[in-house]
Amino acid sequence: MNRRIAEKNRPERGSPGLRIQRNVICLTALFLLPLVHPSLYAGDHKPDAPVLTLDQVVEGLGRMNRFRAEALKKYTSVREYHVKIDGIVHRRAEMIARMAYVWPDQKTFQIVSESGSELMRNHVLKATMEAEKESLRKDNRERTTLTPDNYEFTLDAVEGSPPAFYVLKATPRINNKFLFRGRIWVEPQDFAVTRVECEPAKSPSWWTKKNRITTTYQKVGDFWLPAHTESVTDVRIFGRSVLTIDYKDYNLVDARRLPAASQEAEAARPRAGSKTAPAP
Repeated sequence: MNRRIAEKNRPERGSPGLRIQRNVICLTALFLLPLVHPSLYAGDHKPDAPVLTLDQVVEGLGRMNRFRAEALKKYTSVREYHVKIDGIVHRRAEMIARMAYVWPDQKTFQIVSESGSELMRNHVLKATMEAEKESLRKDNRERTTLTPDNYEFTLDAVEGSPPAFYVLKATPRINNKFLFRGRIWVEPQDFAVTRVECEPAKSPSWWTKKNRITTTYQKVGDFWLPAHTESVTDVRIFGRSVLTIDYKDYNLVDARRLPAASQEAEAARPRAGSKTAPAP
């Protein structure tokens, strides 16, 4: 009897729980691209007269992200994946993989070890890797970059004094599975995103009540790469699923040294007295 009950509760290959998790993976993959560095945050306050305007922050962010992306040709890292579903069913799976990136749009994965639910490994964790590859396609990169063409930005807060971080609200201009709505933390010295807290721009399914994604980044040499991603999804009836990814052992195989990185950041920062439109 117990065996029959267990078999009945096992999620089917096409069950809403797995379909939702696979859809959420698409957005999670977006944050696996090289961006920025996580830091501790000082007390925050609403900005009255920020040192930089919204336009200056957004322009500097876009310029420096392009500069870093073009300079990093090859790198490798180790990924530790963990996923679990708790509710009317309970499933867990883990996987460790080596990732190799070649500019501009190639990623390969070599699985080192795996354990737990085979269904979760095949239809969630391996799907995460495939979605990460898909997010690198040229059309997807162009549609999902943090630029005014893809997002409307507003200044939400300034943290620290002098400003250590500018917190921007990002609202997508279209519904796309790789776009998000939420907040980004921008560090003004390197014009680098250090943290993202968001939800998908496009709801994966009616079954999804809420999906929260948080990603932080770490500085590796002159470049800013993912450190940790957590995606928490509340699913109607099924319960809650949690997907986490930890990124370790980065090796910059072919990276153009950026001795002028600080100068580029300074060039992106308009000089005192320059005329720039105020933040809306």
